[in-house]
Amino acid sequence: MANTDITLINDGGVLVPSAASVPAVSGDTVSFSISGGAPAFLFFSPEATTILAPRPVNPVQVSGSGKTAFSFTSSKSGAYSVFVATDANSGPKHFPQDISNKLMLEIGSVTQPPPPFSGPHDTTTPGS
Repeated sequence: MANTDITLINDGGVLVPSAASVPAVSGDTVSFSISGGAPAFLFFSPEATTILAPRPVNPVQVSGSGKTAFSFTSSKSGAYSVFVATDANSGPKHFPQDISNKLMLEIGSVTQPPPPFSGPHDTTTPGS
């Protein structure tokens, strides 16, 4: 059973995780710590909360001392992600829906994708 240590590094006010993802393997653990004194906040996607123990309740605070750790309870694939932020009120409105067997570590909030491209319009024919 493996443990992955993730360090959150403050880079100009943006918390950057030390890895982009962590494999979701039942029995393995992931722990979060922050370099520096200010706290960090973790926002887990709804699917990620179902495969972690103890089950995270958003936001999860990571203090400047010690580690916050979770165990994976499943190896099945899902839309697993966690956003890191410096503010407990800055959780994402949407989480990525990409399916994988990894917990993806995100640094920015997800916005709704733009509407689909409707195609070019004929600008040479009047009224088009």
